[in-house]
Amino acid sequence: MKSAKAQREVYIGPWLPEPLLQEYTSISASIRAEERDPFQTIELEDTISYAFLVMLERLTPVERAVFILREAFVFEYDVIADFLDKTETGCRKILSRVKQKIENEFEMEWVPNAKSEQLTLRFLQAASTGDMAELLQLLSDDVALYSDGGGKITAAVKPIVSSQRVITFIGGLVAKGDSLVSVRVVRINGQHGLLIQVPNEASPTVVSLAIKNGLVQEIYMIRNPDKLRHIRLR
Repeated sequence: MKSAKAQREVYIGPWLPEPLLQEYTSISASIRAEERDPFQTIELEDTISYAFLVMLERLTPVERAVFILREAFVFEYDVIADFLDKTETGCRKILSRVKQKIENEFEMEWVPNAKSEQLTLRFLQAASTGDMAELLQLLSDDVALYSDGGGKITAAVKPIVSSQRVITFIGGLVAKGDSLVSVRVVRINGQHGLLIQVPNEASPTVVSLAIKNGLVQEIYMIRNPDKLRHIRLR
């Protein structure tokens, strides 16, 4: 983890995790499918939302290790302390601090629901038609957009913060758009998102939305081709 952190310190622009894509189905259709297939229910429950992955990346390596070892694998504190060469008391304090961070800073809607589905569809409609007034209504005032191109494809090298700046950025993309651009709704790590295919670009763009209090709080645009090799295009 320390090695990965050092590599990301010289990474060009924001670093975002690789997305896991699933075909889009409506919430009601997903529920019916899960009733028929118990394995799908388990698979969905085990999916970690993209916003949650981003949140984990913002933690320090030690914070992330303590959180995962305790919350995901339910190791006892003495075992975690031995793993990390820390004291049990120290590990308890670290976990408490991480939970406070999650509660205060990264409180997103992790589980997809009908409202988040509708918000994503409205976002797609507004962005694709250039209806910036409608799009503005869907964004939190302090919304942040992160674009990961890894220095290999055009992307914003710094986060874009505030609804007005995000609107300006998206408006610029729409103005430069091609009529042959394909945009479709997909499931990204269990949540609703967008898959964008631009003519003459070998790699797509994946867009995931983090929703808080019924508004888009963060937008993640994954464009680095190295992180999208596993995605099969239609």
